[in-house]
Amino acid sequence: MSASSIAAIAPVVPSIGSEGPAATRGPRGAAFGDVLHEAVVDARGNERVATELAARFAEGDPEVGIHEAVIAAEKANVSLRYATTLKNKVVEAYRELMATQV
Repeated sequence: MSASSIAAIAPVVPSIGSEGPAATRGPRGAAFGDVLHEAVVDARGNERVATELAARFAEGDPEVGIHEAVIAAEKANVSLRYATTLKNKVVEAYRELMATQV
């Protein structure tokens, strides 16, 4: 296995788009729904990669090392925790809005 076959880990950065209503945008201009959707999609993709690498390692694939499988599993774990945190924040904000008296 060569060093060039290992992909770099990209930082978790919310995308900043220009579409959607301005009322749903944060101070940076990214719609919350878009950021949450991207986090969920990333978590699903990372989970698929981790599952595939773990299966290939378990089958004895010489191109997959234990370190790659563990790193992929941890990356999936972190991306899932990020998506869960975003979801929890929106639920918390919703509850605060519902508790506000008009």
